[in-house]
Amino acid sequence: MYKHIVVPLDGSHNSKLALSEALKLVNQFNAELTLVNVADDKRLIYEVTGTGIANTGGYYKELDEHATAILDEGKKIATDAGVTAKTEVLHGSPKQVIAVEYPESHDVDLIVMGKSGTDAIDRLLVGSTTAAVVRNALTNVLVIAEPTNN
Repeated sequence: MYKHIVVPLDGSHNSKLALSEALKLVNQFNAELTLVNVADDKRLIYEVTGTGIANTGGYYKELDEHATAILDEGKKIATDAGVTAKTEVLHGSPKQVIAVEYPESHDVDLIVMGKSGTDAIDRLLVGSTTAAVVRNALTNVLVIAEPTNN
């Protein structure tokens, strides 16, 4: 049913829950797994310079290193579960990249993501990445919520 599952990771607890669920699906469907982190570098340029001119010093490198560290942790979790995962650091608007650009160019069957991520202030100001992906995705989206003790 699913051949290519993508899990966007941002380092949050909820994204790790999503990875855990995706690992079950990968095993069940013998699917390919790709872990992605979207470095919102356009936003970084405006925040650092206030002009949009890309003279950000080492910030861009730090953004990439942070994304790589998150993906390395996710890849280790997958490897420990016996699953081979590809990783990709992507650039752009996370909402657009996760919902449209990456699935369109990589034949993604399913996006598995956490209910919410790491940036609560951004969520209040511009809306949840997860909600935007659910609204705009070109493929199925499975949203993983924190289990409750009810």
